[in-house]
This record gives sequence, structure tokens and C-alpha cells, in this order.
Amino acid sequence: MSRDLPRAKTPEEAGVSSQAVLNLLDEFEKQGLEYHALMILRHGKVAFEAYRKPYAKDIPHTIYSFSKSVASTAIGFAIDEGLITLETRIGELFPEYRPKFNTDKWDKINLRHVLTMSTGFTFNVFHQNSNPDWVKDYLHSFLRDEPGTVFHYTNENAYLISVIIEKLTGLKMFDYLKPRLFDPLEIEVPWTETDSQGRPAGGWGIQWKLEDSAKFIQCYLNNGKWNGRQVIPEWWAIEATKRQIGNEANIKEDSKVGYGYQFWICSLPNTFACRGMFCNQGVGMRDYDAAFVYFGADADEQKPYDVIYPHFPAGFIDDGSKADKEIVEKLKKRVKNLSFPEPPVSLRYPANERLLSQSVIKLQPQLLLNAVGFPLSFLPMTVNEMALDRAGNINGIELEFNGGELVFSWTEGRRKIYHNSIPAGLDGNYRKGHISLSGFEYDTYSFAYWESPDALVLNIRPIQSCCSRIFRFKLSSGGRVKVEVKSTPSYRSVADNLYRLSFAYLNNNRFLCGVSKIVFGLAPGVMEPDSYGRLIRK
Repeated sequence: MSRDLPRAKTPEEAGVSSQAVLNLLDEFEKQGLEYHALMILRHGKVAFEAYRKPYAKDIPHTIYSFSKSVASTAIGFAIDEGLITLETRIGELFPEYRPKFNTDKWDKINLRHVLTMSTGFTFNVFHQNSNPDWVKDYLHSFLRDEPGTVFHYTNENAYLISVIIEKLTGLKMFDYLKPRLFDPLEIEVPWTETDSQGRPAGGWGIQWKLEDSAKFIQCYLNNGKWNGRQVIPEWWAIEATKRQIGNEANIKEDSKVGYGYQFWICSLPNTFACRGMFCNQGVGMRDYDAAFVYFGADADEQKPYDVIYPHFPAGFIDDGSKADKEIVEKLKKRVKNLSFPEPPVSLRYPANERLLSQSVIKLQPQLLLNAVGFPLSFLPMTVNEMALDRAGNINGIELEFNGGELVFSWTEGRRKIYHNSIPAGLDGNYRKGHISLSGFEYDTYSFAYWESPDALVLNIRPIQSCCSRIFRFKLSSGGRVKVEVKSTPSYRSVADNLYRLSFAYLNNNRFLCGVSKIVFGLAPGVMEPDSYGRLIRK
């Protein structure tokens, strides 16, 4: 069972200004940063927390690359137990993957290089994870740089850690971590994406609660101690969160200060971060014994820092400072009312509702999306991209109307066919459902409304994910249907951010950056095109 962190009665009791928190929330809104949950810790206490409905304290959330810091912790235990060293060569662990030619660089790669993202491999992040041997994919990828010389952020480095732990111990990484990390911190063993052999992905895929992120960060702030017990080895808690390699080629302010052992070093002195895509992050400020953890859905991972720094650390105060009751009540009210906009109450068009209820929508195949390996799925590409079984090729859509509720049913899949049905409110309320797809399990909160007599909009939020999905069904004569699919975060914002980040990996080459700009400019239209189909009578 999980035990909660201690809560302060007011932010001031833990040494945090309520007014500074209010100003911070205003800044989040002003900057348009969609956050789902936020927690501020000071001296091991929760000074403030907020959850945007329908997200909640007890609902796990995907943390993406925050997972890398968890994998780092596993290898820290293994080193401390004498199972491996930072200088252990990868070739000693994986001799079966040693290439036949050009082995000079390959033979130099060691565990330190894996942890600091400096193996020298350049790896295609859009590779097919459906390939059964992820280790071979990575260790046989193009080895461009001398090991230990160039920072190149690659998911597969953390995946390799997961495989190494199993090689060393005979245990899957999370089984190894359970008595060493999860049990002492009273964190339930989290769900994670895996490879075809059931090994945790390492570099991504964990779903856990905001409080779990907070406990993890706080333990590192305590140099590995928890409730008076040394849980994470002290030397590892210090070294992992210290600059071990430079990453100055990156363009974001808090992405170019340095990198530890699968931890980021921040521009605020003596501050480290665990960072996941779409701002699912945790920031530990050692000089202030404080942490910020949050779940979000913004493509720009620098945004949270730009929002926090104007207000903190200036907003830290002496513990037990007198709280302004009016400000505290204002903050409580703000948190209580934190939610997404209420769904609209839909107008009703009985004739078209009967037509849709009596029909199945058959869609034309998306040949280009299938060719590039990203067929249209219920899940956004940003979620489905790293799935072991990318489903896709949505078809057989049924829309069943029943009073103030719509039931959306569909099939999709390639190797395996998935059938799902979820309800959506037409009456101004969400409906809760559940899907099982591509190895994921998600609860959904959904609503629908008629935008016009011939255009139905369906808004779906898989709650353990950070993304939402919007389907717009446009009816026209002859039983034709146009289906527009959009996501939040939008593919445009994701593509724009990837273009800016590409400068670091293209070594600021003007020609390659120009090509990159064109490619990322076209990507949203290519990856999220409109679909067309027909209504077929049941």
C-alpha cells in the first residue's frame, strides 16, 4: 500500500508563499501551458497540489522520458552492489552483437557512455518497435561519433539499461527495483511499456501517479535517504544528478547546461530534472530543498521552466510564516474549480442520428500512412509511435445514439484486431469508458456535440495519457463521410518543436536545417490527414 507524503496545512507552513503560487498559476494560464497536475514540495512536505478535472490524485499518468531516471536508478543499485562498473564495455555484455567491420569505436563503448547519451550511435527515433530485437536495432545502428565525445539524446540508451539489469540479475528491471526502490518509497510497481520479451522499455512508458514522481524526486533531494533510511546509494544520488557531459549544442536554456546519468542539469544552480515529453517532469532544487512535479501536455519542454523561474525560488519563504487567510482561501477556490471547459449541451438532429445509428462508416485505406508505418489510429502518433504493436487502420465505425449519450465503436489493428466501444455525453457531461489498444489500457472521458446539422464532433481524453483526440464527422450527400482527426498537443506544435530541436542533431548545418524545416512543415498534414468513407447500412 502507498503512504502519502505529509501535507502542509497552508503553503506557508512548508515555506512557500501562497501569493507566489497564485501568480504561478496565472503564469501557466497566460503562457497557455496545459498542465494536468502540479505539486510543490518544500522540506519533504507537500506545500501545494492541484489536479485539473478529470485528472485526479489517484489516476496514473504517462511520464514518457522521466522513465529514464528510473532506469538510471536501477543501474546505480547494480553498480553499488558490485555487479557492473561505469567502465564496463558494452561489448563484454553483448558480444553476440559485435559488428564484423569498423569495430574500433564500437569496442570503446562503455556503460558511462550509455548513461550520458554519448555512445556515438545515431538512431532513427521513428524505427519500428515491432521489430523483435531492439538491442540489435540499436547496436547495429550508425556509429558516427567517437564514444564519450558527443551528447546525442537517444531513448535506446535507457532501454539498454533495462536489458543489462536482466543480464546481470536474471530479473526484469522492475522486479529488481521493487524491493530496492518501489517498496521503500511505498510506490506501487508502475505499469510500463515493454519489448516483445516483457522487458521494461526503460527510456519511456511508465505510468504512475503524481505523488510517485514527487517521492522519487524528494529521495534524490535527500541524497538517497527516505524516512531516515538510505534507499538509493548516496554517491549515486549525487553523481547521477551532477553534470557528467556537456550538451551545449541544444538550443533550449535548460537543455544545454549539462547532463548527468539520465538526469538533466538545469540553468538554476544546483538544480536537476527528470524530463518527459509534453512537460511530464520533475525539478529538484537542492539549494532550496524544494521540488516541482507536474503532468502536462505541451510540446515545448522549456515552457515549465520559463513559467516557474519568474516566481520561484523568489516565492520560497521562512517555514511557518504567517499566511494571509484571504489569499489562502483564494488559492483553495482556484484549485477546487480547476478543470477543462465544461462540455456543451448538444442540439439534436434526430434524422441524422437515426441515419448514423443504422449505419457503419467504412473508411478508405490511408496508403501513405501505412507506407510510413503510422496508419490512422484512435491513439495519437505521439502515443502510438513507441508501441510494441502499432495498431491503426481505424474502420467499421459505429455511432449509436441513445438519449443524451453516444456510443462510439470501432475496430483497428494490423497483426491483431482490436474492438472498442466507449460512451460520450451529449448532455453537457463527460462519460467514462475504457479501451484496450496496442498493449495500452486507458480509461476515457468523452463528450460529443453537433457542430451543425451535418457535422458531429467527438472529443475523447484517454486519461492515463496526456493527449486528447478529436474526431469530426462531416456528412454529405450520397452517404459520403469526411472524418477529420486532430490531437492535443497538436501535431503542428510537436513538429515545430522537433524542428527547433533538430538544430542540435544537424550540427547547425544550414542546408540540412532547411530540409528539416520543409519536412517538419509538411509533417502535420501528412501524419494527420483527413479520411474519407461511406455510410453502409447495417
